[in-house]
Amino acid sequence: MSERPCFHLSIPAQDLEASVAWYVAVLGCRPGRRSAVAAILDLVGHQLVLQHDRSSPCPQAGIYPRHFGLIFPSLSAWQSLRQRIALQGVPWAVAPKCRYSGEPLEHHTLFVQDPSGNWLEFKHYSHPEAVLGCSELQEVGDRDLRG
Repeated sequence: MSERPCFHLSIPAQDLEASVAWYVAVLGCRPGRRSAVAAILDLVGHQLVLQHDRSSPCPQAGIYPRHFGLIFPSLSAWQSLRQRIALQGVPWAVAPKCRYSGEPLEHHTLFVQDPSGNWLEFKHYSHPEAVLGCSELQEVGDRDLRG
């Protein structure tokens, strides 16, 4: 583990086997510890825990309010994941696109859903300062996908 803290996220998985297989095949996660009710995955150095939950979650109609994912430091890394997802035949929940083109918040983004309906976003910002900075700007999220 590096000096930088590792992010931990625990999410529901209706079918634990199918969810583990999806995260390994589609996103390239490395499997870690496992029990009958939970599985730990290495998501690019972060701990993702799938918790077996047979209950049917309330389906979310779009990307808001809940989703998670990764921000890639380079466009080529984002493009590699986009290609990996496409080669697996996973449908886009929101097709890859560039948001805020030509603006300080410009970024490439795509959304997929895992087998349990969890929404995931993967993106790359053209201007690294926009990831956690640019507090003078008021835009957050996608103008076109707000309900």
